[in-house]
Amino acid sequence: MHQHNPSTTPTVASTSTPTSAHKLDPIAVLREELAAAAICHGVERVEDLTEALVTRVVQRLGGVQVYVPNQRSLERDRLVREVNRRFDGRNIRLLALEFGVSVRYIRRLLASDGATPSQKTLCK
Repeated sequence: MHQHNPSTTPTVASTSTPTSAHKLDPIAVLREELAAAAICHGVERVEDLTEALVTRVVQRLGGVQVYVPNQRSLERDRLVREVNRRFDGRNIRLLALEFGVSVRYIRRLLASDGATPSQKTLCK
């Protein structure tokens, strides 16, 4: 497999209308990322694959407003899952130290996502 280097990622010409400087065209971004992934994985007919996948995404999501979370939001979701997975009812301070956050923040994460009532009472 080839290593993906974002600074050398090839671009595929977009057939959509030009975008303003303040907005990204999600279809153009999708085309570029699909083409880069296809090239990294040695796909021979990159343009055909890219257009077929873009067409499928447009068919499934066309006309729907789609929210794409930012990196910070994805990282918080990952932290919530990891804290909930590793919480044993008594290790809040250890988790806070390990993840470099406050005990209060760990309590908030546990209260916001899936901790059982008995675990939540142990957080106090």
